[in-house]
Amino acid sequence: MDLASLCNPPEQVAAKSATVREGIIRASDNLKQPNFERISTQDLARLFWLYDRTFFRGLLAEAAKRNSGQALVFRLSSTMTRASGKTFLYRRRMPDGKVRANYEIAVASRMLFMTFNQADRPVEVCGLVCKDRLEALQRIMEHEIIHLAELVTYGRSRCSSQRFKELAANIFGHAGTKHDLVTPREHAAVQHGIRVGSVVSFEFDGRQLTGRVNRVNRRATVLVEDAGGRPYSDGKKYQKFYVPLKGLTLASL
Repeated sequence: MDLASLCNPPEQVAAKSATVREGIIRASDNLKQPNFERISTQDLARLFWLYDRTFFRGLLAEAAKRNSGQALVFRLSSTMTRASGKTFLYRRRMPDGKVRANYEIAVASRMLFMTFNQADRPVEVCGLVCKDRLEALQRIMEHEIIHLAELVTYGRSRCSSQRFKELAANIFGHAGTKHDLVTPREHAAVQHGIRVGSVVSFEFDGRQLTGRVNRVNRRATVLVEDAGGRPYSDGKKYQKFYVPLKGLTLASL
């Protein structure tokens, strides 16, 4: 597959993307609404096949299977907190000494569902403004498809490289490589008023403890000063607690 020769004018990108959107809405039981509330790995697989058929005439899946000998793997991740998607290449040596490549595409489902929920701001993915969750998912899948195409063709892929940017622009009309989905940190700040550095209180084993938020992911990491704790760079000792955001109350030291 000659990636460098693929180039779609803007009107063709729009028409093909609309075809994919209509196709996934028809095919999926979950993605019936623009701001869908459920998604499965089967939905990711369907979305990929629609893109492959519409933009690559099915050649990308064929090339990936030739390299790996097995079907692509799709995964939804609730633990990814920075990247909206990732494409993985795993290599394994076979009994005959040959090396096989396995490919996996993962999408950050938690960030996807936090976006277009209550955060009142524009959302950009790959340099394009997305008006709903399905548009954001499409842009994420397009970005990961470019990674897959590079891995299949060249054995490596980096979205900061000039080649990646040109392929993404030529094939999908992308104007950038970054996403602007709502992160757990932004969600905590907007929905709970909690940020890194916030002083919070919470209940633990029947005691009310007060500490400072050190990190926010799926839960908040809270450091509580304790003489028996671990020493930190500020010269104090702390015990570390992982607390659900709903279990935290803003407080003062």
